[in-house]
Amino acid sequence: MRPFSATPDGLERLEVPASVGDFPVPRYVDFFIRDAEDRAEAYWDLAGKGGSFVPGDGRYAYQVLGWLLRSGWLKAGASFLEWGSGQGMVGMLASFWGLEAMGVEIDSTLVEEAKSLARRYDSPARFIHGSYNPADAPATVVTAAKRDAVYVYPWPGEEDFFLRLFDSTASPGALLLMCLGPEDIRVYRKKG
Repeated sequence: MRPFSATPDGLERLEVPASVGDFPVPRYVDFFIRDAEDRAEAYWDLAGKGGSFVPGDGRYAYQVLGWLLRSGWLKAGASFLEWGSGQGMVGMLASFWGLEAMGVEIDSTLVEEAKSLARRYDSPARFIHGSYNPADAPATVVTAAKRDAVYVYPWPGEEDFFLRLFDSTASPGALLLMCLGPEDIRVYRKKG
């Protein structure tokens, strides 16, 4: 568990039930996750950045999304944004649940990887070259505005930045899913 500051006043934390990790995951989803992780490792090896790839917990992300849909926190067709989407695995998992998924990534080569993987799995998820961070201007900046849910897997120490960014740009009722490691996704809701 990573320590970080208090939750901003504009957000409330939703407790993810421990049983979420027991939710069954279809075989095609497990196959997709394994394939996506293998492709990501191969990409980083080819790019000469071996060891830089730190996979999120795709299986648990899929299970948490299912819980949010079953419990009514999200509705089918809701808009989903993956900040720093890399090759877009979580965005595509969201699309498998029927969410209108999009990812934003600063590395244009990874955007092309995401688009290729989406075609391979017939995912309608969209991926764009840009950033979540206004400091990255003139890159296209994609905020949480008008999104029903946003997913991010921050580097250690970036948690507060993402909580503040989400709090300042999200619409009331929007959800932030912050992955902090294996079977550790924190869910925050914008109050209002």
